[in-house]
Amino acid sequence: MPSAPVTLAIDGPIASIMLALPGGLLDRAGSEALADAARGASDAPGVRVVVVSGDFGTGWSAYALAEPEGIPAVPSLAAGIEALAAIPQPVVAALDGPAHSAGLEIALACDIRLASEGATFAMPDTAAGSVPRGGGTQRLPRAVGRGQALRLLLTGEVIDAIEAKRIGLVSRVVPLNELAGTSRALAEAIAARGPIATRLAKEAVHRGAEMTLEQALRYETDLTVILQSTADRAEGVRAFQEKRAPHFTGE
Repeated sequence: MPSAPVTLAIDGPIASIMLALPGGLLDRAGSEALADAARGASDAPGVRVVVVSGDFGTGWSAYALAEPEGIPAVPSLAAGIEALAAIPQPVVAALDGPAHSAGLEIALACDIRLASEGATFAMPDTAAGSVPRGGGTQRLPRAVGRGQALRLLLTGEVIDAIEAKRIGLVSRVVPLNELAGTSRALAEAIAARGPIATRLAKEAVHRGAEMTLEQALRYETDLTVILQSTADRAEGVRAFQEKRAPHFTGE
């Protein structure tokens, strides 16, 4: 019996989404499984951070590429990627192999990307006469800037992890045998912080990027006002005054 293309596991405040796409290719079933896992992680009580790992893959399946997009009442093939991007908690990607085409689009839907030394990245869709369909034309320039994004989109160049770090596509490159531990340590560090604060910080960055600076600063202030009314904010102040570690509850 074939294994599930995407699995979800919850370990306290950390949710782990494992990718095992058949042949490393994303199809409708894989996209729907990713959407289910993303929603499950988002809705699970107590989850403060999500880690995505496994086989991000080398692109879309032939069946997916043959499917027309934009038909009313037919879910988008990119629904899984969009669900991943919509997770309110911080999302960490741990990349240990190729993340090309749809695989890179999955990674771009995450907030922080870590890579092993052997990871590679590419957006080769134009070689097949198509454009990325999972948000690649929009999230890639937001991650690395317009010039570097156009370089990858228009040439299909495959870059290694060191080059990915140089252009800002990944935050850190580590040996393969350290990737799991590094991503876990990062997740634990995020989970130890105020969960409402980390969600609102993520929201401020993502939504603020679409606003003018003046609007974004006002939005940041609005979120700060919301945060000040929470029990976690009061606990943070008490812990600082009492010189102890805070005990956040997400309330």
